[in-house]
Amino acid sequence: MKKAVIRPMKIQIQLLVDNNVVKEDVLELEEQKVEHLNEDELEAAIEINIRDWIDKMVQVSWEVVES
Repeated sequence: MKKAVIRPMKIQIQLLVDNNVVKEDVLELEEQKVEHLNEDELEAAIEINIRDWIDKMVQVSWEVVES
């Protein structure tokens, strides 16, 4: 008896700044965690994972140079 192969769902991400790609990555969601979700729930799960990725990757620093 063969074991079922569990493949992750892969999501390609591109981070653009001024319309230029500055970072690319692939997020993987485990199939067993998303296989029971309906379309709206799956979209929400993907968006949450993308937001988490952005929170880890993007930082903005600023300072006042003239007052």
